[in-house]
Amino acid sequence: MSAFTYVIMSLLNLQFFMLIVKIVFCVLPGVFGIFLLASSEENKRGMRNSFCNSLFGISNAIAFPKFARVLTIVGIIAIVYSVGTTWFFLLRDFF
Repeated sequence: MSAFTYVIMSLLNLQFFMLIVKIVFCVLPGVFGIFLLASSEENKRGMRNSFCNSLFGISNAIAFPKFARVLTIVGIIAIVYSVGTTWFFLLRDFF
């Protein structure tokens, strides 16, 4: 067995796979929340227009300030969720 095969086989075990799943489960909501908070007004208007077009058939069914407020709240909740899950799944054993 070559050294390369040994390294690959040691990385492909169940514990490593579970670690990758935990990291994805913990980090992606935070990235999504940061994206929602840091998006420009034009990008948020585009999200509102596509959401309203797909749901209602018109692009301005929801007022922009209300939609932007909901995006901000969802972004904050996603970041708080990400911090909480990171603590409980990844960092709890170190403290």
